[in-house]
Amino acid sequence: MIEDVDTKKLSERSDEELLRSIAERDDDASAELHRRYIGELTGYIARRVRPVEVEDTVQEVLYRILLSACSYRGKSNVRAWLYGVARQTLWEKFRGRDDPVSSQVLIDSIGGPESLALRTERRRHIVAALERLPDDQGIVLELHRIDGLSHEKIAELLGISVGASRKRLERAARFIEKLAGQPQRPKLRHSKLDSWRRSLLRRAIPAAGGDAERTES
Repeated sequence: MIEDVDTKKLSERSDEELLRSIAERDDDASAELHRRYIGELTGYIARRVRPVEVEDTVQEVLYRILLSACSYRGKSNVRAWLYGVARQTLWEKFRGRDDPVSSQVLIDSIGGPESLALRTERRRHIVAALERLPDDQGIVLELHRIDGLSHEKIAELLGISVGASRKRLERAARFIEKLAGQPQRPKLRHSKLDSWRRSLLRRAIPAAGGDAERTES
């Protein structure tokens, strides 16, 4: 009976309360958040990766949610924060690939029919711009263009107004077009980390004839 009462109380707690408890290593709170959002997050990820990659990617996202729960500051609702963690995980996990995050459907939705004939360099600029896009704008862009959600539905999910959803999409489009039109590839959000990694490779392989082969990021 005590376990039933505790379970009921746990299910009545808000998402914000669950995250605070998760930050304090509460396994029951973790299980409850998992119950509430596992289906939604799995669907979000499945629309962005190949079927064979879904399970591992979901597990990595869940792991990062547990690790970073203490970083939640309440600036957005919990669902938007979870999507942000998922989005960042996907970009880091699949950086340098044309799929799944920088998927054809998303790239082709930018700039209208002309995007079908984009040259390789412009495509690279768009992918780099998408990665650099702030999460609040990037999530709206993806939910609208990849998931096909209306602004009304996006507003409901993220706890924002319909007008805010439209404005974020407009800002995202302007941001991408500005960076995609630059002659050089824009600086990525994680470039400092990549530079540090390359410096370690140079020190670790001094006799390999200079810099290690550069990995496209």
